Amino acid sequence: MNKVLKKVATGCIIGASALTLLVGCSNTSDDSSKVAKADAPITYEKQDANNLIMNVKKVETVKTQKTKDKVIVTMTIKNNSPMTQDIGSIDFVLKTADKTYTVDPDSIAFGQPIKAGASLDGDVTFVVPDSVEKGTVQYKPAKESLAEWKIDIEE
Repeated sequence: MNKVLKKVATGCIIGASALTLLVGCSNTSDDSSKVAKADAPITYEKQDANNLIMNVKKVETVKTQKTKDKVIVTMTIKNNSPMTQDIGSIDFVLKTADKTYTVDPDSIAFGQPIKAGASLDGDVTFVVPDSVEKGTVQYKPAKESLAEWKIDIEE
């Protein structure tokens, strides 16, 4: 009878230990609903301006002085014409509700000919008050805007 009692006692101890392990390792909270959803990347519409196919690739905002932000707009430009064309950062402006901003002369800019069929990515940088939340980037090589994109300016 001692052998039977030892087997039962051993079985109970093993069962209790296994139950403790299972309960201790279980996840009592359901984190599946807490998965952070990444914001969908903003896409902009490609536009044709005199056979230059261009688009906003991304918009970044960088804090500068006390009440200023640098808005860095990365443009993708493809020359879709049979000849070389010139383009530069200076051809872009940022129009807000009450003012039009030109490129920041102290930032890196691009300005070069693009061969037929070639592409380039370049940054266009504007310095604006940190209160500005929206604007329209315009490709304006002369008096008239040939392409434009509405952008949100976020901190």
